[in-house]
Amino acid sequence: MFEKIIIDGVHWYISSSRQVQPLCPIHNLRLTKDTSRRRIIIYSDILLCADCPDKNYPLPRMYDKQIQYVLDKFDSKSFKNMKIINLDDEAIPLAETKLPSKDEKYFITALLTKSKVGLRLIIYAGEKGSSEKSQIFIEPEIKRLSFDQKNLHPTDVFAKVEATFKDGTKHILSGSDRDASI
Repeated sequence: MFEKIIIDGVHWYISSSRQVQPLCPIHNLRLTKDTSRRRIIIYSDILLCADCPDKNYPLPRMYDKQIQYVLDKFDSKSFKNMKIINLDDEAIPLAETKLPSKDEKYFITALLTKSKVGLRLIIYAGEKGSSEKSQIFIEPEIKRLSFDQKNLHPTDVFAKVEATFKDGTKHILSGSDRDASI
């Protein structure tokens, strides 16, 4: 992993051993801390390039704190895309599928999770770009079909939702039972 990133106007090289080195954005030379000048700002350092005698690169933090900040900022990009396994709570994701409609106006996402109460299939559906969605829960071990009452009713998105469980038990949501609670 050889990476060079830009933070606070300085290029930063991160080696495969995760050593961080500031680089001049013009010459790509290693920058060094300015130790000759008396610091006016107590909480930061200034970096210098050997080929830019009239230019300096002030840091918003002390050098050691900036190095850690650069690593943290770089790692945050990877952390953002990681799946979450909530061991404190209950749901551990097992599988996920996302599908758009043919005209790409609507979406549906199915998420299979394992929790304290067993397997649960969660279906999210709605119109792309809208903050409102329908959230449907199917729990085969307790033969339950339900939905999040705070979101759109499933029949606002689907004409009919039917879950048939292993023993033949069926639960159906349709427009006719819209006011019925499950």
